[in-house]
Amino acid sequence: MQIEALAELAEAALDELRGVEVRRLDVRAMTSITDVIVIASGTSQRHVRSLADRVVERAKGEGVQPLGVEGEQGGPPTGRRTTSVG
Repeated sequence: MQIEALAELAEAALDELRGVEVRRLDVRAMTSITDVIVIASGTSQRHVRSLADRVVERAKGEGVQPLGVEGEQGGPPTGRRTTSVG
């Protein structure tokens, strides 16, 4: 799956569950680690967890295996979770 299609998939998954302030950042000129970062906020830790789970679910549905999910054990007090797919 191409990076743009994967970013669109993540954005759509976040929009489905009403992610707050969903943004796509093109970081190719800033780092060699990744090309695009898709970020969103949630209204609670449970909401953030559901957002991350939805992105993973949709990626797996397209045959893309997540590289990892941080914050599985409840996450830090901010409720931040990161999902890496690619």
